[in-house]
Amino acid sequence: MENNNKTTKTDKKITAILFCCLVMMITAGSDALRGVFLPQFKSSFSLSEPQAGRIIMISYIGNLLFLSVGGTLSDRMPRKRFIGGLLCLWTAALLMYVLTENYYVLLVCMIFSMGGSTMISTSVNVITPLMFASPAMYVSIFNFLQGIGITASQNIGGRFADSLKGWHGANAIIVGLAVICLILLLTLKLPDPEQKGEKPAPMSILMTPQSVILILICGGYFISEHGLQNWLTSYGSEHLGMSVEKSAMYLSMFYGCMTVGRLILAPFIEKIGIFRCLIITSCIGAVLFTAGIAFGKQGLILLGISGAAYSVIYPLLVMLIGSFFDPACAGTATGLILSIATLFDIGFNAFFGSLVEGVGYGRAIFVLPAAAAVMAALLIVLKKGVKKSKEIR
Repeated sequence: MENNNKTTKTDKKITAILFCCLVMMITAGSDALRGVFLPQFKSSFSLSEPQAGRIIMISYIGNLLFLSVGGTLSDRMPRKRFIGGLLCLWTAALLMYVLTENYYVLLVCMIFSMGGSTMISTSVNVITPLMFASPAMYVSIFNFLQGIGITASQNIGGRFADSLKGWHGANAIIVGLAVICLILLLTLKLPDPEQKGEKPAPMSILMTPQSVILILICGGYFISEHGLQNWLTSYGSEHLGMSVEKSAMYLSMFYGCMTVGRLILAPFIEKIGIFRCLIITSCIGAVLFTAGIAFGKQGLILLGISGAAYSVIYPLLVMLIGSFFDPACAGTATGLILSIATLFDIGFNAFFGSLVEGVGYGRAIFVLPAAAAVMAALLIVLKKGVKKSKEIR
């Protein structure tokens, strides 16, 4: 009887791992398709540059909406029902991509597909410490597979991005995999949020010292990492005089190092400690970022290598946020902090182009290492000056 119970627990654990692995891969793969097919959207729908830019901007708005509302709901609903509902909304948006060819439908569905995928992956990072004995290692592995999903989507999707048929086909495949995820979810028993006492109001959460610092930390991360993602190719080709292909190669190096770094660092996080690991990697990342920009063309290889340091920062930040709050409101706090930090993303991308026009790429690009340095410095301040709700090294 005891052996049967052990076998059942092992089977459930394997199913939970499969679910987390698959859902992280397909949500990341879906997100990556947006950039791959953006030139085709412009061609098929005869879009101007501002109209094409709205596709990117609406994605960040989707993230903002889902993180702000979803974080609160995740603490008030059974997690299985919450994640299942997210998967259904996300899958419905992808199904619309398969069945329609309309710019305005694309914009509306982008809110649900991008916002939904961000909230789903964030939820996986939140529940992992409640499901597995070595949460930091599992979070790193799941996010490594997220990188695999991005790489596979970019490489395979790019081969079929010459028509909207490729867009329809890619989303149809992901819809099929999403259905498998829903079936796996039905067999799982997820830990529900604690319902003790009255939930704190969102404003009371945001007024705490740790929330302000965590928002600035996450904002610094978003500006440095997403800023590199969106602007490195243009910086290399327009300011450093390199070809677009060679500039894009260094961006690929950054995300390649990020993907491999998550796998390599996973076994060491528990030994070093989540907080210490965040401080070490963010400091190394800030140094490489600054040197990479300061040395110009010769420094781009350092920017590429910095992806290894950046590899574990975001998933560990999500875990760290929850450690500063009572478990009963950890989901709410995580959603609120990440959603407000997303405003840094929106603001940076809205004004960086104007900054480049005003002072040139050579000076404007230093916003990225400055954001990385602020993130590292504030993590040290947080470690030394703010108490947590539970001990985390």
